[in-house]
Amino acid sequence: MADKMKKVIFGYNKREVKTYIDQIKADYEDELTRKQDRMMELLEENRNLKGEIKRLKERLLSYEEEEECISKALVKAEQKAQDIIADSRRKAKEELYKLELEKDKWQQRVKTIRKQILDFEIMVCETLEEFRAEINYLTSKEISDALLCDEDEFFKGEKEDGDIRSVS
Repeated sequence: MADKMKKVIFGYNKREVKTYIDQIKADYEDELTRKQDRMMELLEENRNLKGEIKRLKERLLSYEEEEECISKALVKAEQKAQDIIADSRRKAKEELYKLELEKDKWQQRVKTIRKQILDFEIMVCETLEEFRAEINYLTSKEISDALLCDEDEFFKGEKEDGDIRSVS
């Protein structure tokens, strides 16, 4: 884009540079909005998973209450009650283990997304700094070139004036 901008006396056309920067800003804001939307989706999924965890914990409590009722009601079938208790505990542990794994997975995913957003922000800042440095370099070069041209014209004018005096 910079090579498409018109050059004026002291650098690039300010309006074109401002338009270019506004485009970069809009692109950055669009990307940031997309990342924020994704983060909101992940937060919503996290809330849903917490609700699921709560439901499963209630279900687990229900299993434990059922376990107590069965063990009290089935005194004669103590062995069968022991099997049911053991099975319920195994399922509860599996469910809790699965939930912990899922929770860890989502926490890791949130960390990864946060890091990506941070990396993106750093990249944008670095790009802007490079852009500013390039603009400063080109501006100083153009000013130096303009000053050198003015000096050459000044000395050329003095030489011509000197020639005119010597002829007179």
